[in-house]
Parts: sequence; structure tokens; C-alpha cells
Amino acid sequence: MVSWSALGRSFGINLLKNHAKTPFLAQNVNFSMTKALNGAHGHQTFALQPSRWQWHKFKDMFHYYAMVGLIPVSLIIFYTNVFIGPAQLEPIPDGYNPKYWEYHRHPITRFIARYLHTNPQQEYEKFLHFIDEEAQKQKLRALENKVLQKMGERHDYQAYYYRPMMNKYLRINKKTGDELYERIGDDYKD
Repeated sequence: MVSWSALGRSFGINLLKNHAKTPFLAQNVNFSMTKALNGAHGHQTFALQPSRWQWHKFKDMFHYYAMVGLIPVSLIIFYTNVFIGPAQLEPIPDGYNPKYWEYHRHPITRFIARYLHTNPQQEYEKFLHFIDEEAQKQKLRALENKVLQKMGERHDYQAYYYRPMMNKYLRINKKTGDELYERIGDDYKD
């Protein structure tokens, strides 16, 4: 309690009193929107309103990125459609294999197919690889279920949990066992 009153005294406020009864008085600000009767020479009012800084910042950034993005893209599309135009069908020469992007009609679509998307043959082979991996997993799961079934039928143990010992530790254990055998001998009884 002492610290609160000291804190209040340091800020010039008495924290223990109730300030709800005394209203906040703003000095030199009139909250009404009426103008003075004698024109612009008298007491002028200032209307308090929330800041519009965030809205103006958003508009500025939106216009900036629209100009940076939309104008160049629209110019590229206009140039492509007017000066280059769509592709025309022609017979394929002998001995020529068309590339996968050459099957698209529009130049922008060809550009996207060539530089941004992957080859459809590559996508197909990736999908086949995925299917093959899933088939291998399915075979392994079937084999594991078969092993578990046989273990249940024969009341067998799970042999695939066996962990072989490394030679280094085997030699250390053998050496320790030999030393104990030499010290204690063969006639040690519990």
C-alpha cells in the first residue's frame, strides 16, 4: 500500500481517491461543430476524430503495387496478344519430336508450361514411382501380417527384435570375464 501511494505521489495523483466523480476536462478544445457567430475571427473549434493514417497507408501501398504489378503485366499481355498472337497448326517435319510446351496455343501459356511447370512425363513417372513404393509397402505389410500370424499359431517369439552384439563389446566382456575367473577361480558359490 505504501508503494502505491508513493507511486501516486510521484505522478502527482492520489491513487486512493475515487476520481470517477470528477469529469475529465479538456482545455482549449471545444467539442461542438458550430462555428463562432462572428465568422472566422472568433474562437474556432477542432473536431476530434480517429486517425486515418492506416487507411491512407493501405491505399498508397495498394496503388504502388498495382502500378508495379498490373501495368507491366498488362503491357506484356497486350504485346503478346497483338504482336505475337496464337500459334498456328502446321504439319510436324520428319525426324522432329515436338517439346511438351509446343502443344499449347497461346505464347504466355507456352512460357508458363516451359519455365514454370514441370514436364508432364516427369510428373507421370513420379506418380508411377509413388504407386510402386506404395505397392512395395503393401507387400511388406502383408508379409509382416503373415509372420505375426505364424508366430501366433506356433507360439513363437519375436526374433526380429534380436540385436547382434558388436565385437568390441564382446571382447571387453570376455576379457572382464577371464579376469574375474582368474581372481575368483572355479569354486565360487553363491
